[in-house]
Amino acid sequence: GIRQIERSISECDQATSEVVRGYCLAVRGSLTNDGRPPLDASGLKLQERLSLIEASLERVAKKGAYQNP
Repeated sequence: GIRQIERSISECDQATSEVVRGYCLAVRGSLTNDGRPPLDASGLKLQERLSLIEASLERVAKKGAYQNP
């Protein structure tokens, strides 16, 4: 889970910790944000947000900017 990831970054440098915390906040926010039916289906909005987070993580991984601790 997200808490486990947040705990695992305690030994990382400050810049890496801030980036990982930002992603954790984005995931947590996506999971807790409800849509306003009928115009925003919350499941579709969640899928869209998580896809954007995933794409961002893939870009970071391609750049080699983050090494898994």
